[in-house]
Amino acid sequence: MESKIRGIITLNYKKMSNLTDYEKSVFEKILNCRSEAVPFMFTRCDRCSSVHPVYKSCKDRMCPVCNGTAPVKWTAMRESEMLNTGYFLLTYTVPSQLRGLFLLNKKICYDMFFKAMNLSLAEGIKNNDRKFHGNGGYFAMFHSWEQRLLYHPHLHVVVPAGCLSNDKTKWINSSPAFFLPVKKMSSDFRKKFLSYLMRELQKGKLRIPQEIENPKDYYGELKNIPWVVHSQSGEQGKNPEHILRYLSRYVAKTAANDRRIHKVENGMVYLKYYDRKKKEGRMEVITEMQFMKRLMLHILPKGFKIVRFFGFMSNRYRAGMLALCRALLGVPLSNQEEHAKELLNDTAFLFWKYFKIDITLCKDCGIGHVHIIRDRASP
Repeated sequence: MESKIRGIITLNYKKMSNLTDYEKSVFEKILNCRSEAVPFMFTRCDRCSSVHPVYKSCKDRMCPVCNGTAPVKWTAMRESEMLNTGYFLLTYTVPSQLRGLFLLNKKICYDMFFKAMNLSLAEGIKNNDRKFHGNGGYFAMFHSWEQRLLYHPHLHVVVPAGCLSNDKTKWINSSPAFFLPVKKMSSDFRKKFLSYLMRELQKGKLRIPQEIENPKDYYGELKNIPWVVHSQSGEQGKNPEHILRYLSRYVAKTAANDRRIHKVENGMVYLKYYDRKKKEGRMEVITEMQFMKRLMLHILPKGFKIVRFFGFMSNRYRAGMLALCRALLGVPLSNQEEHAKELLNDTAFLFWKYFKIDITLCKDCGIGHVHIIRDRASP
């Protein structure tokens, strides 16, 4: 079945003005995804011997067609790193007054977002005056949308309900239902972000929205606006597995997918979304061009990493520090399971584990299993 989103892009992307070369390349990759004249490889059924071509995917994060295996592999890897403790999902947002600046300076602002979150959270875990304080470890994922695909940059942070003591000899549990005071986290995050922002303003590296006449005065007013950090524990209805599977949907894809589109008719897109205030599903009807403009809001900077790891979860130290954390949580090193990398990268195994779907089953005979061959003549 042809992708509805790709159909909209096909009809409209050349009509859009002021596209950068990079934005053009994103749309062109999507349109050419799995459509090459020469197949990348073939599969053959071990029972009926039917052969089917496999076309190379573009692997772009905006693509509605490919990247189906990336979320499953990402979930499996993160689950292999989970500690035997509770977890919290923290959500950091910025005021709406900053969205114009973010859109004009995506790379700089998104990086500042991560830095301010990390510095404020690490200091909050380390320096608070409760029994729970020390060295934290967590990872964060960047999202730029809300239900109607409008621009709403925010960070989801997954953090265990505990930390390492400063001397790394003890695991210190937090309350399973309360991590840190959200007002204090919000205030600290605002302070750090505005510090980074003023530094960039002084360097003159930021493009300023036209409606702002005096950037320093305008953004100085942000000190008096409440910033929001939301904290949700596993006890509040989201256990670690649910958190990971929710986030995994957007590891290699953006918010728009064909399931969100009810239909495309007469140049109009019928977009389904969930109204969180009224707690009900709703429908919005917008033009195809409006839909394209919303898509463009969420094109990420080239090479931008939407998932980043911090503290004892940092890439450089993660394996050793997780082993130490598990030992301090009562799991001896000799008993710690080493997850086989082959299984974490085995797509067929992971699809069966999470969805009970056998992706190797032949679609023609429904009995045999397909395996990859390089060309039709391969045995």
